[in-house]
Amino acid sequence: MTKLQNITGVILAGGTNSRMGADKALLLLKGLPFIQRIAGVLKEVFEHIVVISDHGTTYQFLGLSTYPDVEKQSGPLGGIHSALTHTDAPAIFVVGCDTPYVTAGLIRYICDFESLDDIKIPIMNGQLQPLCAVYSRKTLKQIEENIKAGLLKVDFLLEKIHAAIIPITPNLPFYDKKLLTNINTAKDYEAFVTSR
Repeated sequence: MTKLQNITGVILAGGTNSRMGADKALLLLKGLPFIQRIAGVLKEVFEHIVVISDHGTTYQFLGLSTYPDVEKQSGPLGGIHSALTHTDAPAIFVVGCDTPYVTAGLIRYICDFESLDDIKIPIMNGQLQPLCAVYSRKTLKQIEENIKAGLLKVDFLLEKIHAAIIPITPNLPFYDKKLLTNINTAKDYEAFVTSR
C-alpha cells in the first residue's frame, strides 16, 4: 500500500510522566518499547516520521529525526505546535507515545476520512482523542495564539477551529476495544499490558 507523503507522522514523547513515574515511551509491550512499536506502525503509513521530545537522545535508537518543543511547558499543544514548526508537510498526524495499540488501519482511516476541516479527530466510547489526530498546517496560527494566551488544552483549540469528528465503532474492520487506550499510570500498565 502506498505511503502517505502529504502528511507527516508525529510521535509526541514530551510528557513529564509524573503519573507513571517512568518514561512511558520506553515501557514494553510484547518486548518492544511503546515508542518503537508506534514508530513501526507509522512507518507502514507515512513516508516521513518525526519525534517531538525534549529528551531527544533517549530515542536515537529509532533512527528518526527528533525535535524539541519550541514553546516550553506548553503540554501536548506545544508538541503539536513544534511538529508543525519543524516539518513542512501540509498536515501532520500526531499520536501520543502512551497509545501503543494504534494500528495502521486506524491511522489510515483517520487520514483518509473525507472532510474539508483542518482537524480530524477520532471519537471512541464517547471520548475524543485529540492526540491521535490530523492537524492541518492552517491550524498553526491559532495554536500559536492559544499558547500565547495560556490556553493550552486542545479543547480550547477546538472552540476556535471546527474539527471533523470520526466515530470509531465496532463495525469497522480494524476495530479493537484497546485501539485508543492511553497508558498513563502504573495501574493502567498493569491492567492493559502486563496482564495480557
